Amino acid sequence: MQDDYCIGNMTFKNEELLEHDISSIEFENVQFINCDFKKCSFSRSRFYNVDFINCNLSLSDFSKTFWKKVKIIESNAVGGKFIESLIKETKISNSILDYGNFSNSSLDNCVFEDCKFNEGYFAECKIKKLKLKKVTFTGTDFFKTSLRGIDLSDCIIDGIKISADLFELKGTKINSQQAIELVKVFNIEII
Repeated sequence: MQDDYCIGNMTFKNEELLEHDISSIEFENVQFINCDFKKCSFSRSRFYNVDFINCNLSLSDFSKTFWKKVKIIESNAVGGKFIESLIKETKISNSILDYGNFSNSSLDNCVFEDCKFNEGYFAECKIKKLKLKKVTFTGTDFFKTSLRGIDLSDCIIDGIKISADLFELKGTKINSQQAIELVKVFNIEII
Protein backbone atom coordinates (compact mmCIF):
# COMPACT_ATOMS: atom_id res chain seq x y z
CA MET A 1 0.00 0.00 0.00
CA GLN A 2 1.18 3.53 -0.63
CA ASP A 3 2.67 5.75 2.07
CA ASP A 4 0.51 8.30 3.88
CA TYR A 5 -2.80 6.74 2.85
CA CYS A 6 -5.67 7.90 5.11
CA ILE A 7 -8.80 6.00 6.09
CA GLY A 8 -11.30 8.09 8.02
CA ASN A 9 -14.84 8.22 9.34
CA MET A 10 -15.58 4.56 8.63
CA THR A 11 -16.79 1.44 10.44
CA PHE A 12 -15.54 -2.03 9.53
CA LYS A 13 -17.48 -5.06 10.77
CA ASN A 14 -16.60 -8.75 10.51
CA GLU A 15 -13.62 -8.08 8.23
CA GLU A 16 -10.91 -10.72 7.99
CA LEU A 17 -7.33 -10.24 6.80
CA LEU A 18 -4.51 -12.70 7.31
CA GLU A 19 -0.86 -11.72 6.89
CA HIS A 20 -1.67 -8.48 5.01
CA ASP A 21 0.55 -5.42 4.82
CA ILE A 22 -1.49 -2.50 6.11
CA SER A 23 1.55 -0.41 7.05
CA SER A 24 2.00 3.37 6.84
CA ILE A 25 -1.73 4.13 6.85
CA GLU A 26 -3.41 6.84 8.89
CA PHE A 27 -6.68 5.79 10.54
CA GLU A 28 -8.87 8.57 11.93
CA ASN A 29 -12.35 8.21 13.46
CA VAL A 30 -12.51 4.51 12.54
CA GLN A 31 -14.23 1.60 14.28
CA PHE A 32 -13.19 -2.02 13.81
CA ILE A 33 -15.85 -4.37 15.19
CA ASN A 34 -15.46 -8.17 15.24
CA CYS A 35 -12.53 -7.98 12.82
CA ASP A 36 -9.78 -10.57 12.47
CA PHE A 37 -6.37 -9.12 11.53
CA LYS A 38 -4.10 -12.00 12.47
CA LYS A 39 -0.40 -11.64 11.54
CA CYS A 40 -0.95 -8.32 9.74
CA SER A 41 1.60 -5.52 9.55
CA PHE A 42 0.34 -2.11 10.65
CA SER A 43 3.89 -0.80 11.19
CA ARG A 44 4.41 2.95 10.89
CA SER A 45 0.63 3.53 10.88
CA ARG A 46 -1.19 6.22 12.84
CA PHE A 47 -4.37 5.67 14.84
CA TYR A 48 -6.38 8.67 16.02
CA ASN A 49 -9.77 8.17 17.69
CA VAL A 50 -9.93 4.51 16.63
CA ASP A 51 -11.85 1.68 18.33
CA PHE A 52 -10.96 -2.01 18.14
CA ILE A 53 -13.96 -3.86 19.59
CA ASN A 54 -13.93 -7.65 19.88
CA CYS A 55 -11.07 -7.91 17.38
CA ASN A 56 -8.29 -10.44 16.88
CA LEU A 57 -4.96 -8.65 16.40
CA SER A 58 -2.81 -11.63 17.38
CA LEU A 59 0.76 -11.75 16.11
CA SER A 60 0.28 -8.45 14.27
CA ASP A 61 3.03 -5.87 13.96
CA PHE A 62 2.25 -2.37 15.25
CA SER A 63 5.91 -1.29 15.51
CA LYS A 64 6.70 2.41 15.23
CA THR A 65 3.02 3.39 15.31
CA PHE A 66 1.29 6.41 16.81
CA TRP A 67 -1.87 6.00 18.92
CA LYS A 68 -4.07 8.74 20.35
CA LYS A 69 -7.55 8.36 21.83
CA VAL A 70 -7.70 4.69 20.86
CA LYS A 71 -9.82 2.03 22.58
CA ILE A 72 -9.06 -1.68 22.50
CA ILE A 73 -12.04 -3.45 24.03
CA GLU A 74 -12.62 -7.20 24.49
CA SER A 75 -9.91 -7.93 21.95
CA ASN A 76 -7.04 -10.37 21.55
CA ALA A 77 -3.57 -9.13 20.63
CA VAL A 78 -1.49 -12.06 21.85
CA GLY A 79 2.08 -11.79 20.59
CA GLY A 80 1.50 -8.33 19.12
CA LYS A 81 4.52 -6.10 18.45
CA PHE A 82 4.16 -2.49 19.57
CA ILE A 83 7.91 -1.75 19.64
CA GLU A 84 9.00 1.91 19.50
CA SER A 85 5.41 3.17 19.46
CA LEU A 86 3.93 6.34 20.92
CA ILE A 87 0.67 5.55 22.72
CA LYS A 88 -1.33 8.46 24.19
CA GLU A 89 -4.74 8.72 25.85
CA THR A 90 -5.48 5.10 24.98
CA LYS A 91 -7.72 2.70 26.90
CA ILE A 92 -7.30 -1.07 26.79
CA SER A 93 -9.99 -3.05 28.59
CA ASN A 94 -11.07 -6.68 28.92
CA SER A 95 -8.36 -7.71 26.47
CA ILE A 96 -5.53 -10.23 26.24
CA LEU A 97 -2.11 -9.00 25.14
CA ASP A 98 0.04 -11.85 26.49
CA TYR A 99 3.54 -12.00 24.97
CA GLY A 100 3.04 -8.48 23.58
CA ASN A 101 6.19 -6.47 23.01
CA PHE A 102 6.02 -2.76 23.90
CA SER A 103 9.80 -2.31 24.28
CA ASN A 104 11.17 1.19 23.73
CA SER A 105 7.64 2.64 23.53
CA SER A 106 6.17 5.71 25.23
CA LEU A 107 2.84 5.43 27.04
CA ASP A 108 1.23 8.66 28.19
CA ASN A 109 -2.08 9.09 30.02
CA CYS A 110 -3.33 5.56 29.26
CA VAL A 111 -5.75 3.28 31.11
CA PHE A 112 -5.47 -0.52 31.26
CA GLU A 113 -8.42 -2.34 32.88
CA ASP A 114 -9.05 -6.07 33.29
CA CYS A 115 -6.26 -6.97 30.86
CA LYS A 116 -3.56 -9.61 30.64
CA PHE A 117 -0.01 -8.78 29.58
CA ASN A 118 1.56 -12.06 30.77
CA GLU A 119 5.16 -12.70 29.67
CA GLY A 120 5.08 -9.36 27.86
CA TYR A 121 7.85 -6.83 27.30
CA PHE A 122 7.82 -3.23 28.49
CA ALA A 123 11.63 -2.93 28.57
CA GLU A 124 13.13 0.55 28.28
CA CYS A 125 9.73 2.26 28.00
CA LYS A 126 8.79 5.77 29.04
CA ILE A 127 5.54 5.64 31.01
CA LYS A 128 3.60 8.64 32.38
CA LYS A 129 0.17 8.79 34.01
CA LEU A 130 -0.70 5.10 33.49
CA LYS A 131 -3.82 3.97 35.37
CA LEU A 132 -4.12 0.25 36.06
CA LYS A 133 -7.08 -1.76 37.34
CA LYS A 134 -6.99 -5.56 37.67
CA VAL A 135 -4.16 -6.05 35.19
CA THR A 136 -2.08 -9.24 35.09
CA PHE A 137 1.63 -8.80 34.39
CA THR A 138 2.86 -12.30 35.35
CA GLY A 139 6.42 -12.76 34.08
CA THR A 140 6.41 -9.41 32.28
CA ASP A 141 9.75 -7.69 31.57
CA PHE A 142 9.98 -4.08 32.84
CA PHE A 143 13.79 -3.89 32.66
CA LYS A 144 14.98 -0.25 32.65
CA THR A 145 11.41 1.13 32.70
CA SER A 146 10.62 3.46 35.57
CA LEU A 147 7.20 2.74 37.06
CA ARG A 148 7.44 5.76 39.39
CA GLY A 149 4.02 7.12 40.32
CA ILE A 150 2.16 4.06 39.06
CA ASP A 151 -0.18 2.15 41.39
CA LEU A 152 0.38 -1.59 40.87
CA SER A 153 -1.47 -2.62 44.03
CA ASP A 154 -4.52 -3.93 42.14
CA CYS A 155 -2.38 -5.90 39.66
CA ILE A 156 -0.75 -9.30 39.56
CA ILE A 157 3.00 -8.81 39.19
CA ASP A 158 4.30 -12.30 40.03
CA GLY A 159 7.65 -13.04 38.45
CA ILE A 160 8.11 -9.64 36.81
CA LYS A 161 11.58 -9.04 35.42
CA ILE A 162 13.36 -6.03 36.89
CA SER A 163 16.95 -5.05 37.64
CA ALA A 164 18.74 -6.15 40.80
CA ASP A 165 18.61 -2.65 42.33
CA LEU A 166 14.80 -2.47 41.89
CA PHE A 167 15.19 0.74 39.88
CA GLU A 168 11.94 0.07 38.03
CA LEU A 169 9.87 -0.03 41.24
CA LYS A 170 11.21 3.12 42.94
CA GLY A 171 8.27 5.42 43.67
CA THR A 172 5.72 2.75 42.75
CA LYS A 173 2.76 1.71 44.89
CA ILE A 174 2.41 -2.00 45.66
CA ASN A 175 0.37 -3.92 48.22
CA SER A 176 1.76 -5.92 51.16
CA GLN A 177 1.38 -9.30 49.46
CA GLN A 178 3.30 -8.05 46.42
CA ALA A 179 6.05 -6.76 48.72
CA ILE A 180 6.39 -10.19 50.32
CA GLU A 181 6.69 -11.85 46.90
CA LEU A 182 9.33 -9.34 45.80
CA VAL A 183 11.40 -9.95 48.94
CA LYS A 184 11.46 -13.68 48.13
CA VAL A 185 13.16 -12.91 44.81
CA PHE A 186 16.21 -11.82 46.83
CA ASN A 187 16.22 -15.07 48.83
CA ILE A 188 15.20 -13.27 52.01
CA GLU A 189 13.19 -15.34 54.47
CA ILE A 190 10.36 -13.57 56.31
CA ILE A 191 9.64 -14.96 59.78
